[in-house]
Amino acid sequence: MQMVYWLGVALEGFLFPGYNITTVGGLVATCLGLAALAVLYEAMKVSQIHLQQIVVRPIPRTTSASSESSSLLSRMAPKNFRMYTRCGSCSRWTLQMLHWSFHTILGYILMMAVMTYNAYISIALVIGACIGYFIFGPTLVQLNMHTFHCKQAIVECDKNCEDTVSNEQRRESAVSIVAEQLVTEASIEVHVPRNA
Repeated sequence: MQMVYWLGVALEGFLFPGYNITTVGGLVATCLGLAALAVLYEAMKVSQIHLQQIVVRPIPRTTSASSESSSLLSRMAPKNFRMYTRCGSCSRWTLQMLHWSFHTILGYILMMAVMTYNAYISIALVIGACIGYFIFGPTLVQLNMHTFHCKQAIVECDKNCEDTVSNEQRRESAVSIVAEQLVTEASIEVHVPRNA
């Protein structure tokens, strides 16, 4: 196996034993197939998010903090987190698991194809990934932003929680005032001319 990029047609035992590429037509067909797999890999990122939205129920964020010393993790996820991530039927969870497995296997196959160090195959994979991202990238970004906005929720606080939040806001404002002073001082140091 070569450890530097090379331009050639002959690939013996490409990914699987017995899959030998000996002609230009065979190399072109392999490159087109790998480019299509790279597009599929990008498409599967979008479908994974859709499956997660179907399978995983939203976690209610209406828990209240008991004191300032309570951990951040316990306020973010309730103790019975597993109950909220279970699917209504196991078939949806199995579908998501199989999808994730196929996506991971496909990623490893594409990685192994790049590790042949054949320049034609690497170029085909990059072109396929670019086409896939051109097609599915905006949808992927939009779904990620939607998921991010859905995770934001209003938390109902009791008296201890309100005290904790107000103390944290005071600390943040004090830190921001100090940071602004440091930035101002740094700007003054930069703009003040030196006396020689």
